[in-house]
Amino acid sequence: MSSTDPELSPPRPIRPRGLRDDIYDALLDMLVSGSAKPGSPLAIDSLARYFSVSPTPVREALARLEDTGLVRRTANRGYRVAPPMSTAQMSELIEARLIMETSAVGFAMERDLTNLASDLESVFASNVEAADRLGEAGAMDDRERIRAYYQHDWSFHQTILDHCGNRYINRSVNSLSFSVHLMRQTSGIESIDTGAAIGEHRGILNAVRAGDEGAAVRAMTHHLAMVSRRMIPQEDPS
Repeated sequence: MSSTDPELSPPRPIRPRGLRDDIYDALLDMLVSGSAKPGSPLAIDSLARYFSVSPTPVREALARLEDTGLVRRTANRGYRVAPPMSTAQMSELIEARLIMETSAVGFAMERDLTNLASDLESVFASNVEAADRLGEAGAMDDRERIRAYYQHDWSFHQTILDHCGNRYINRSVNSLSFSVHLMRQTSGIESIDTGAAIGEHRGILNAVRAGDEGAAVRAMTHHLAMVSRRMIPQEDPS
């Protein structure tokens, strides 16, 4: 080190991916798969025994999971799976996605139309395949198929975000992904309408293929509005 370099204290050992990361992933999988029911307790000692680890990595993982919104901590009661979302929360979530994702599709088309269209074609084909698998007998009782369908559904939107050229829009929408998952859990499997969702994605793709930015924005707006209608309980007009 030269005389002009700042004096640095000895570095702390760089910790490789460790136990707390594995516990975090395992707990996240439990939450995303629906194994842990909304509002149910997440007792640190019980989870530590379940995973055959000390309470420390479980406590650290739960603290991290608070940031996702999937876990809540209450004074004197410990951690619990987040309760179902309210109608107001779900409406605000759709509004936030609407603002950002309509902008994203416009930016993506202006910036990278050819590659956007090609990549959307690919992920849409996978989206259709996953929807077809979910239409098979008994599939709605198969959590893995439901999860795979939603992963491919999200990949369609993620492809647009990846091409929009704005890291902050991309990051902001991705920060909502856990809330989107919680909204799906709140709505239940009755809200899964693969035929309608695939048709709406096809409308976005067709507009992108045609290079019609206005039509793509309208198609995305329509899609998110219909997601809202399918997932959020509608008030009885009477």
